[in-house]
Amino acid sequence: MRIEQIRQIIVIAESGSINKAARELHTSQSNVSQSMQSLEEEIGQTIFQRTGKGVELTRFGEEFLSYAQATYDQYRMTCEFYKNYDSKDTPVKFSVSSQYIRFASLLFMQIYNKYKAEDSEFSFLECSFLDVLKNVISHRAEIGLVVMLHKTRKSTINLLKSRALLYNSLLSCPPSITVGKKNPLFNSKHTEVTIDMLKGFPMVVFTDTHFNFPSDLLDITTDIRSDRIFISDAQTLSELQLNTDAFFIGAYTKAYEKMTPHANYRTFRLKDSRLSLEFGWIRSTSRPLSNIGREYIKMIEAALEK
Repeated sequence: MRIEQIRQIIVIAESGSINKAARELHTSQSNVSQSMQSLEEEIGQTIFQRTGKGVELTRFGEEFLSYAQATYDQYRMTCEFYKNYDSKDTPVKFSVSSQYIRFASLLFMQIYNKYKAEDSEFSFLECSFLDVLKNVISHRAEIGLVVMLHKTRKSTINLLKSRALLYNSLLSCPPSITVGKKNPLFNSKHTEVTIDMLKGFPMVVFTDTHFNFPSDLLDITTDIRSDRIFISDAQTLSELQLNTDAFFIGAYTKAYEKMTPHANYRTFRLKDSRLSLEFGWIRSTSRPLSNIGREYIKMIEAALEK
């Protein structure tokens, strides 16, 4: 397989015609046809099938294209890198996109303080599950941090694969409850709470897709008849927990025991077998981790082990 053949696949898929693709590639139709036939014989699979209007991808071809596109994007990035590289002017760059995971932003600040320089470019993009995926796919973020429900794990992993994303599991964990000082549970001697103990307190829910489990939370908490406050950003969550008796359900890890981001918050483990969660990170198949990226992941692993 050659990089020229990968580009041919992409152009043919976009144009839907070998003839049109040949014109765009400045070569003959026969050359492109022979190249594709040679590639299909090499891999033992059919990538394109003929239709009345031209050609279209086979089922195998559709999945193959996602990997081919990622490979070609990486090739182009590599070419641009060595052509434009100037060791004196290259800034230190690192970017993370994350769902609301409090200790992840604290670790990001630590690694920024270690590597910041005059021309450094660091970014931490906090957003919904699907937006985390978009940021990693578009290379706005090198690493994406996500939380998923165990019961939807298989479908979620398939979704990631279909978008040429590599998933790495970090921890299977129970849910947690976070409250502020205005909630009576803040001064409780308990280290774990149950759903019944939350009766009467308002619940904060992120407006996200089902991957962030709000629908499951609403089903589970129906019996306690709490008010629901729907939000879309972490700052509002912080203000609500500081100024009301509202609670928030997220993922529980021991990292919170050593890395409390604010003295006015407290996190408890939620005892409820209906919510089993998994925390992990993703990256694009077309973008290898930088040295800073690898160090950041090691910092997260170390925090979770604590």
